[in-house]
Amino acid sequence: MRGAVAAAALLVAGFAHASSPDFILRPAALGPTASPFPVAARAIHFADFGADTRQQAAVAAAMANHARSVPVDLLLSPGDNIYECGPDPLLPGAAACEFGPDQNTVAPGFIPPDDAAFERLFEKPLAGITRNGKPVPVLLTLGNHDVAATGLCASGGDAGEISRRRACLEVAHRAPSWSMPGRHWVVDQGPARFIGIDSTLLKRDYGGFSIDDEVAFVAGAARSCGQKLCFMVAHHPSYSAGEHRADATPEYLARVKRIEVAAGPIAGWLAGHEHQLEHLRAPAGYDVLISGNAAAGRPGERFEPVSAPGARLLFASTRWGFGVLEVGENGNWSYRFIDDAGRSIHCCTASARGRCEPSACPPQMP
Repeated sequence: MRGAVAAAALLVAGFAHASSPDFILRPAALGPTASPFPVAARAIHFADFGADTRQQAAVAAAMANHARSVPVDLLLSPGDNIYECGPDPLLPGAAACEFGPDQNTVAPGFIPPDDAAFERLFEKPLAGITRNGKPVPVLLTLGNHDVAATGLCASGGDAGEISRRRACLEVAHRAPSWSMPGRHWVVDQGPARFIGIDSTLLKRDYGGFSIDDEVAFVAGAARSCGQKLCFMVAHHPSYSAGEHRADATPEYLARVKRIEVAAGPIAGWLAGHEHQLEHLRAPAGYDVLISGNAAAGRPGERFEPVSAPGARLLFASTRWGFGVLEVGENGNWSYRFIDDAGRSIHCCTASARGRCEPSACPPQMP
């Protein structure tokens, strides 16, 4: 029944469509095809994935095809992992899920109840993405739908407590295709450092969690960013040109600024939330890469004003797809969006810790 409610909610929202739209916007001129560099770490970036739709199946198949063509080290899924409302907080035993003193990891000894939504809506569709016969590790962050507790997602009781419990259940869950080390986390992969945050706190504090704690965590996690290329992994983008530009209230932008100051010189902000593909340049100079068109698109989006002065849109598309981040040594990295047909529709390359400048995609890219 819950799955039917989620599917109905997506249909009502206008997200379910039969095929991928074709709209592409390129405000920035393309440079020449960049020279290749040895890849030390490769990650597939996709978000807003946890809905059983035709789009999800198409994007999952395209990601699996890509992983068969090149070795993939990591999958990054920044939020909205289980539509419409996250895990079921009313299952027997769910109420015992508690965070430890750090307010980040689950208190020892808790065994989460069996919630079929994890496998059905997230893990099973990723089964084809493997390396050497084993599932590619998946790192996740929380999204707003994962901790939803109002409207269709009201489950009785205090909304803050329900949000907190849903967050706890996602952090507690473990599977070959699901790893959420905490509400926030830091993971190194070769020369790259990924800093995952609970970005619902950019909109407001919730469930007893505070933006102050998030800022303190980021400041500590970013101390090695002078030696490694650092990427923020967050469901909510710092800046966008899509429907959620309305999120960018003065309070939201002030909280983004606090994270930026704590992080220092990051290379990129990898996000979802917007149900399309976007590449922006933040006012602070880092690249914002939004890959939220994995299961539920917004085909009518035309990317009007960017959400804040000083931010610049470089590319946007309503095509179904995902992103691929490749990191080399010496500060070199690249990113490309690939659609559900396997076509590279946007590429950028950064050298020596520079910005990821849009360039023509190599003709023989898989």
